[in-house]
Amino acid sequence: MSSALCITVRFLDPVPQFHGRGDDGNSEWPPSPLRVFQTLVAASATRWRENQFQDFARPALQWLEAIRPSILAPQVPTESFGYRMYVPNNSGDLMTGAWARGDTETSMAKFRVKKDVRPTHLTGDAVHYIYPITDAAEFAKHKETLVAAARSITHLGWGVDMVAGNAAEMTEEEVAKLTGERWLPDPDANGASLRVPRPGTLQALMAKHQAFLNRLSPDGFRPVPPLTIFDTVSYRRATDLVPRRWVAFRINSVDPDQPNPAFDTPRRCRDVAAWLRHTTGTVCEGWPYDNPIRFVHGHDEQDSSRPLKGEGADNRFMYLPLPTINPALNRVEAIRRVLIATPASATDQINWIRQRLPGQELVADDEQVKGLLTDLSGSDWVLQQYTGTATTWTTVTPMILPGFDDRDTDKAERLIRKALVDAGFSEELIAGLEELAWRPSGFLAGVDLASRYAVPDGLNRVRCHIRVRFPHKIRGPLAVGAGRYRGMGLLTQVRS
Repeated sequence: MSSALCITVRFLDPVPQFHGRGDDGNSEWPPSPLRVFQTLVAASATRWRENQFQDFARPALQWLEAIRPSILAPQVPTESFGYRMYVPNNSGDLMTGAWARGDTETSMAKFRVKKDVRPTHLTGDAVHYIYPITDAAEFAKHKETLVAAARSITHLGWGVDMVAGNAAEMTEEEVAKLTGERWLPDPDANGASLRVPRPGTLQALMAKHQAFLNRLSPDGFRPVPPLTIFDTVSYRRATDLVPRRWVAFRINSVDPDQPNPAFDTPRRCRDVAAWLRHTTGTVCEGWPYDNPIRFVHGHDEQDSSRPLKGEGADNRFMYLPLPTINPALNRVEAIRRVLIATPASATDQINWIRQRLPGQELVADDEQVKGLLTDLSGSDWVLQQYTGTATTWTTVTPMILPGFDDRDTDKAERLIRKALVDAGFSEELIAGLEELAWRPSGFLAGVDLASRYAVPDGLNRVRCHIRVRFPHKIRGPLAVGAGRYRGMGLLTQVRS
């Protein structure tokens, strides 16, 4: 059975909180692997001086800096509230300048600067960093040193963030028993950007410390250069939904002298999705990827009249007409934009249509041209209501239940939760929802009764509008329910 090195930092404040910030100045959570590596280096330098550091600590830290850990961290509130302090200005020349002018009445109290503090409040007190061990013999050389160094850690973050450190070798079973949200490196870069050490980081930290010691010289002040030898890696929760890749278009009029078309959402959402699928199928004929019958049209390769079902059915295009959100009235209005989404792994397929769909016509079943597709910038405000991040989401088109609720409230809730899991959310995340509400009428102004929406053929089942609040922010686009590939069950952010 494989094992791992677990370095644990435990916050000592009775009300655990963390003040550290990332390079962008925003609150950092979880504390980055580079941050815990830096505090481990500082603890080692305090414990072992000069030759001892070189002989004992340096080889162990160089072994550790090459490994990217997973992280187990307490949950934190989605919003934090800060406060403002006024602290003495560290520029001593302000006081000496006043004294030089003969102003003996000036007090340091006059030279204060504001400092905004926004701590991250924790629901637990321990953060665990799990470093996989691939070479047991090499790890055995450094184990004792790393455990001793971890037990010398005293702070993580600001000076007020006092912690107690520890380290131990653990089996997979022991790691699985640790509590907290699991954060994993995300190759698709869909999570939080955290700094991590890499080979050479330790040497760079030592050089920076030496530059700090020598910053004052007969030649004057030498600024200490920032640390530059590290990597920035995306981390996401193990329970997070992997965001889909997407491309969006505005529907323009084919006649520049005519106003751009707008389609009534309840009556036309189904049709706009069908027109978009037809146009996409046209430009994807002969493409070098999956069979268009399956990926583009969502039909079984053996029987093109049957929709995809079962394992792998989600590996396909999703056609989502986007009702306009009126920012002034917070009201859902007509459809003027469309979006096509794919699983995160389908980068080549989404790039194919990104290059070929602009300028294509939307054509109805009667061969009448309904509009012209043009590129839509990701900065478009309405588009961001569907593709941004939020904790609370609600439907602008009704979701179609994956079964019959028999007018039983408990059964309806089970079906809605199943639909969320079918849409890609983990069962653990859905079990921890902070709110799940549903009803026939919408939760936003302008959303019609669920029964009044035209739905795709074969999906005339029970449908409802839902509002769901997740324990942390989720990135769109999101669509749930049996008709999610054709515009039904589309969710938008709920703005506070």
